Amino acid sequence: MPEKEGKTFLEQKKKTDKTRHIRVWKEDHQKLQKIKATVGFRNFAWVVHRLLEEQAENLASVEVVMDGRVPVVLTGLPLCGKTTFTKRKLLPSLKGYPVLVVDSWNEYDELSDIQYGFYNLIFKDFNEHIRFVPNTHSKVGVIDVENLFAHLDMKRQEMSKWIIIVEEAHSYKNISAFTKFLYGSRHIVRKMVVITPQTDAFQGLITLTVYHQKV
Repeated sequence: MPEKEGKTFLEQKKKTDKTRHIRVWKEDHQKLQKIKATVGFRNFAWVVHRLLEEQAENLASVEVVMDGRVPVVLTGLPLCGKTTFTKRKLLPSLKGYPVLVVDSWNEYDELSDIQYGFYNLIFKDFNEHIRFVPNTHSKVGVIDVENLFAHLDMKRQEMSKWIIIVEEAHSYKNISAFTKFLYGSRHIVRKMVVITPQTDAFQGLITLTVYHQKV
């Protein structure tokens, strides 16, 4: 129960611990007070502890993103660093793995653009990082992505080591070939990561948050 948990948390503190006093905005204090009253915590210390604990569990890191085979949603406010995290931290950690980035805004210019060469790609023996840049015309771009994932689905027996990363994934949430591949990807590829600022774009998937990642 919340009150019991609060006591446990306090009891775990060593006698040598010193109390820290911090200033919070009046509005934030009211929010903390509301959480405390709603959940039934005994004190603000436990409220802050649980909020920080929950945040840490959902914070993006290479280890958390790549844990298991279940697809993940990498999210955060615009300009918070989702692409920077992917380019500077995630991709370098995947050296030796075959990686395909659906580069919706043409931001991964350090990767080779496969264009329509994916039709001739031998997926089983591939181990490089490549990208596919959909057409800038939105309707044509949607068709490009639909054709890409329809082809990947046909190559599913050759893709167990692949990592698929899709930028601006919310733009493709109504493409059946894409969503079918995404939700079944744990049976097909090593990992699939969809990047989007829209936290409700894909229901039922693990959502990890990026906070102002620096280059």
